[in-house]
Amino acid sequence: MSTFYGLIEGNRGAATRGGSRDSGFRSSCQSWNGSVITTMRYNDKDELIVRVGTSDGSSCYTDWNSQDFVGTFDEFKELLKLNRDIKDGKVSVVRHRQKKEDK
Repeated sequence: MSTFYGLIEGNRGAATRGGSRDSGFRSSCQSWNGSVITTMRYNDKDELIVRVGTSDGSSCYTDWNSQDFVGTFDEFKELLKLNRDIKDGKVSVVRHRQKKEDK
């Protein structure tokens, strides 16, 4: 049985793929206007690591050094919950401008 399992569905029906603990699992969802690329794999500490990246246009590749999110699965769930709480008005966000230092 696969450690990772994915499903894609489009105009030609559904297809599935599996991934092992060694291979991890990478997927992309692409459009002409932008793409979302995700990867899941286990690290040396046996933590499930999630990477999510975006790119402009139709691309299944992203620069792994500039991911939009890299962290554990639990951290990813926390981030999504925080985003929902901000949208629902349960949490407010205050942004502070960084002062320019005088030279």
